[in-house]
Amino acid sequence: MDRQEQISILKRTLVSDVASLFQRPDVKWRSVIAEMARDLKEAAIPAVIFGGTLRSLLLGRLSRRPRFGRPRDLDIVVAGASVDGLREQLQEYLVRQTRFGGLQLQRGNWHFDVWPVDKTWAIVNDASLDANFQALPQTTFFNLEAIAVDLWTEPGRRRAIYSGDDRFFAGLIDRTIEINREENPFPALCVVRSLVFASSTRFWLGPRLAHYLAVHRESVSNTELEEVQHQHYGAIRISRSEIQTMLDHVAAAHDLDPQGRIKIPSTGQLTLWDDEEDFTPQLFIHAASPRPTSVRGQGCD
Repeated sequence: MDRQEQISILKRTLVSDVASLFQRPDVKWRSVIAEMARDLKEAAIPAVIFGGTLRSLLLGRLSRRPRFGRPRDLDIVVAGASVDGLREQLQEYLVRQTRFGGLQLQRGNWHFDVWPVDKTWAIVNDASLDANFQALPQTTFFNLEAIAVDLWTEPGRRRAIYSGDDRFFAGLIDRTIEINREENPFPALCVVRSLVFASSTRFWLGPRLAHYLAVHRESVSNTELEEVQHQHYGAIRISRSEIQTMLDHVAAAHDLDPQGRIKIPSTGQLTLWDDEEDFTPQLFIHAASPRPTSVRGQGCD
């Protein structure tokens, strides 16, 4: 099976799983997502699900025991609506407004980050990027978040996927997390998220990301790395000593082979693959006909 065919299967799987978020009324937790989509659709506000939410869906499909993935929260980007308009419409669910002009919402037991596409950090700070959904894949720090899919569609219209040059899907196939866009306001968070994701999934670090971690090994303090874990995860996911061990390993390996991929020591959290297990065509064939069994995006924020 060639790469383009694998990517096509992953795209079909992703669209199917996004649709399944709304099409199973017997699964109680999905009703909150369906209600959010309904509210935006009734207000005629175009919207997409963006970033890590979609990665979580596909990771469930590509695990040793394929399953319908359940994200922990949803990033939703909208077009044609102001922050003030969104706040007025969604006031009853509002937790706070972010420093970048987005809204954090709590609806049932689900957390939503919602913001207008023109408030996306990279779009605000790069005049070459248009403020539309097509530009979103160019705004993320990680390749494995460079993806958006329509939240709702008109009857008879297929959900669009916004994936640019498909580096999101290529990263999943290669099991490699890499820098997509280096400019980012939160380097400490990018360091932490890189280590958490790569160690927990056993994905490789790409050479650009390995270089970034080696450079920031000295510039980001242990205190910053702990504070950012509390802010982002609500707890310490990786201890100071583990972080230092991982960063030392990355720096040493990158010095030996600056163009090579690197695998870092595992924290033992949420492992999806054995070290020796490879992506195989069988995984993608299985993913082509998903059967659900049960049921964020400003840079590194």
